[in-house]
Amino acid sequence: AQATKISVSIRHGGKSLIKVVDNGNGMDREDTELCLKSHATSKINNSEDIFTINSFGFRGEALPSIASVSRITLQTRKSSDQLGTEITAAGGRIKTISEKALSVGTGIEVSDLFFNTPARKKFLKSERTEYVSIADALTTISLAYPEVAFKLSKDGKQIFDYPSCSHLKERFQSTHHREWVKHLLSLKVERGDITIQGYIGKAELSRTNRTGQLFFINKRPVKSLPLSYALQRAYDGLLPQKHFPVAILFLEIDPATVDVNIHPTKREVRLRNERTLQEKLTQSVREIVATSDHSPRVSFTYSLDKQKKYSLRPSTKPFNFSKIKEAIGETRPYTNMREEEPSPHHRVREPGESIEYSSTNRLQIKNLLGQIAGSYILAETEEGLIILDQHAAHERIAYEDILKSLEAGSAPSQSLLLPVTLELNFKEAQLCEEHLEILTMVGFGITPIGKNTFSIDATPAWLGNVEATAIIQDFLQALGDGKGKKLLCDRREEIAKTLACKSYTVKAHETLRREEMEHIIQRLGRAEQPFTCPHGRPTLIKLTLDDLARQFKRK
Repeated sequence: AQATKISVSIRHGGKSLIKVVDNGNGMDREDTELCLKSHATSKINNSEDIFTINSFGFRGEALPSIASVSRITLQTRKSSDQLGTEITAAGGRIKTISEKALSVGTGIEVSDLFFNTPARKKFLKSERTEYVSIADALTTISLAYPEVAFKLSKDGKQIFDYPSCSHLKERFQSTHHREWVKHLLSLKVERGDITIQGYIGKAELSRTNRTGQLFFINKRPVKSLPLSYALQRAYDGLLPQKHFPVAILFLEIDPATVDVNIHPTKREVRLRNERTLQEKLTQSVREIVATSDHSPRVSFTYSLDKQKKYSLRPSTKPFNFSKIKEAIGETRPYTNMREEEPSPHHRVREPGESIEYSSTNRLQIKNLLGQIAGSYILAETEEGLIILDQHAAHERIAYEDILKSLEAGSAPSQSLLLPVTLELNFKEAQLCEEHLEILTMVGFGITPIGKNTFSIDATPAWLGNVEATAIIQDFLQALGDGKGKKLLCDRREEIAKTLACKSYTVKAHETLRREEMEHIIQRLGRAEQPFTCPHGRPTLIKLTLDDLARQFKRK
């Protein structure tokens, strides 16, 4: 109705009163009388309109259904009329119709809900639950219309007042915590006849359920598992298992390709070109995610307890600092690092060769500081300090190397001086023969020699000193357990994850030479997604100079 202000007042969770007032166009007397009649609608002028519905509402029209189970007062006035119209009704029957001096717009007051149908009334939830549902519905729709001001009052007390604003981000700052909003990434793309825009959360905002996801199709809030699955694929490898990304996304598509009539409240929709929409959503989000910094930033609150002990805790995503605090005295400067030769799987610097930290691009490292507890690498950046998990970082490097090999169809191999014999049981042998192409693609030289036996004369360059037979058997075991079918049919990423887990990577509690740490930093800085391991665990965390200054009371 082109309203710019909407206010909602409720009492007892809406059970005794729901009042909605807007300053929209209003209605004349004729439409006011019609709007309480069943099946009346102002949304369809011809049969074609049924297939391109852009308006909101409920199947069968909501107002007469509500009027049939409550007492209702409706007041409305158009700007062109001197007086407005007031109708009162109870149990679906109109009681009075009169002219009245009213403001332009429409106000609807619903009281004593289900007064005439007590059997239905007992199925209402608690006042608090009903109130939360109302607040959630109003907040959700307010995100689609930031230009409209929304108010909600409960039992005479104002709950929220969202002023009109020009941009979604301003409205989002009103409806959500401002610190939370800082971790959102802006997205706007046009792909053919589809426009996708809104905000997606960095990895650290992930949740253990999908409650942080809001989808709107042509400004209508909808629940859509296909869209949620498409969003999840875009974060592949960034989130821990059973974690879901946060997003508020608006999709503009041809209304004729959306069926909004499969659910009474129109919250669930059916999409004609669902697969195409999924692919475009995944691609659009993935492009933003891939170029963004997803490293958790750790900031601290500072307090002094009764025992005069300092208490540090992260204010964003929880992180266990106990091992780091216990090992502070074990920080090793370069001069104390072990002097034995590095392992052959590391590409180390030549004597006199200097590291070019500028090549670490997205990590922006200025200076390597050392190693803590044989597990974490410390480095200085323009922003402050990063603490890098050497195992998670090296696993990310191995994963991307394997993935590139799979995508290219071949991988660098290293020949063995003496071939290795691999004996398998019947099932494993069948799986091995079936998937020889994949094993060859990642760098194995493997040949069947009869009786469930294979000869291995080459191994992938990324394998290091891990026994080739062990990793092949582990991979075949995954295939036999049924995981392999998903790996092969889904995407190359899952295969690369499995093989990266089994390959040699730097472990925790492994003291590294300076050259080895530099190698990991350089390779991670060139990774496509350097901020998480393939399973979504962070490879590094950041501590900013501002956080340090606050701890030393400089700010």
